[in-house]
Amino acid sequence: MQHRKNSIIRACTAIIFVCVSLACATASADRVALIGFAARQTDAIVQSPRDAIEMAVTQANELPDKTGEAISFKLLVQDDQSNPNLAINIANYFVKSHVSGVIGHWYTVTNLATAEIYAAAHIPQINFTSSSSQFTKLGYQTTFRIIGGTDELATSLAEAAVNTFHGQHIIVIGNDSSYSTALTEVITSEVAKRSQNVVQSLTVSSQTSDFNTSLTVAMEKHPDLIIFSAYVTQMESFMNTVKRLGIKSKILFNDGATNLPLFDQDNNNVYAIEPGIRQDTCPRWKAFYQQFQHRYGYMPNTYARNAYNATAMLIEAIRKSNSTDAEKVTAHLHQMHYKGIAGEIAFSAEGALTNPTYTLYHAELNNWQPIKVFSADKKLAGGCPKD
Repeated sequence: MQHRKNSIIRACTAIIFVCVSLACATASADRVALIGFAARQTDAIVQSPRDAIEMAVTQANELPDKTGEAISFKLLVQDDQSNPNLAINIANYFVKSHVSGVIGHWYTVTNLATAEIYAAAHIPQINFTSSSSQFTKLGYQTTFRIIGGTDELATSLAEAAVNTFHGQHIIVIGNDSSYSTALTEVITSEVAKRSQNVVQSLTVSSQTSDFNTSLTVAMEKHPDLIIFSAYVTQMESFMNTVKRLGIKSKILFNDGATNLPLFDQDNNNVYAIEPGIRQDTCPRWKAFYQQFQHRYGYMPNTYARNAYNATAMLIEAIRKSNSTDAEKVTAHLHQMHYKGIAGEIAFSAEGALTNPTYTLYHAELNNWQPIKVFSADKKLAGGCPKD
């Protein structure tokens, strides 16, 4: 609880403008690259990725590039409250501020609302959360995603449901957001490609914390597997209801669940899928983890590593293009094969991650244990690739 309170306090004091530099006031660089970050900053789960973005910017200023003229970096943090209208205002503010790139937004609705604005200004917009796959199908050169979208996530969820859990009667519980609707539709379609078994879906409000009715209806259908396709911010309420109703069906969460205290020693049927491979097999991940914990005093969540990758890649694009001009940075991002903290990151012509990978986790006592990797590249099943 204290951690949650601290996160909200930190968010409120950091929203308007954050300048992160070891020697911000005395920086002698001739050029400054502004990096925008927009999300609903008061969500507790956003603190970790915000800190990771800040760390990437700070590290870049502590270890300046030796090639070309010096470029320093500053971070602009804005709270879009997951409201598309406010997100549009923030996007226009970023454009007027001449940012070199934007990390975010968090939700599908805010990503789709702002994409055209950034495209018109040639500003790269890098998404690090699993928003709708539609985001990188808009036809813009400025939309990028460093993890898979709903299409890829749904495919992995369906693969786990049919071929790992051998689900016979599957129910998908999602919400009425565009993200969850898209995810649920693809899950249903992908399960149907793999099995003749029954798949049904139930929908709740994206704002609700009440899952009593939906889970009661679900259990009347006697499912052996329930797939959760709603928001990460609704997972705790959902799981509390699962426990209260004594549900023992297998529960499979979409991404974000491994960041939350969902453990229950009386129910060993809780699973989750997260983007990426097993992080503990990657030396660069271990270094990131140690640096983050030393700097902030707590363990980074899964969103933090993705946010760090997005920011560090953007910074490298700025440096390699030797420019703070957003259009030049965008062009360079399309050419990059960046060594992230858990493997290479490269984009398709649309800006989608070229080889999205997912790991299936099982909640065992007080830990999430990786049990299976889903990837088109079979080499990644064994862990982190060698440089």
